[in-house]
Amino acid sequence: MAIVSIGDLLDRASSFENKLERYYASIRDCSRDNGVRLLTYYLARHRKHIQEALDNFSSQEVERIRKIQLKYDIDFNPEREFHLMKTPPEEVKARELLEAAVAYDQQLVDLYKKILEQPMSDEARSVVEALIRIEERDIVMLKKMIAMDYF
Repeated sequence: MAIVSIGDLLDRASSFENKLERYYASIRDCSRDNGVRLLTYYLARHRKHIQEALDNFSSQEVERIRKIQLKYDIDFNPEREFHLMKTPPEEVKARELLEAAVAYDQQLVDLYKKILEQPMSDEARSVVEALIRIEERDIVMLKKMIAMDYF
């Protein structure tokens, strides 16, 4: 079994979020629905969440946290679960986009909670807990948009 670090898992999330940002851009370019296009701008900023959590720590602290090796790898493959990416960009509807974003944020919360189950320093625990708070805040906002039929 391969050794995995917190940095490895954060890199997996960042890599997927970069792909997601490109997908949102293709939706923005193809959609005739101004609400959907506006929503893609909002969702594309998601890739900044990891950096937002890390900004409260020095570069040395971040480097130490990223190097922490976990006892076991965590199954995290967002591409497998983010089925919306199979939909042609011009066919994506706002509600589908919001629901997919909520599901992805929940995947991240689950990932971070699984990381917390493993031994780590208090410093690393603080980062992971900050990531959970950021994603949970985002879930609430997205669910409000869905409930209000905002787009």
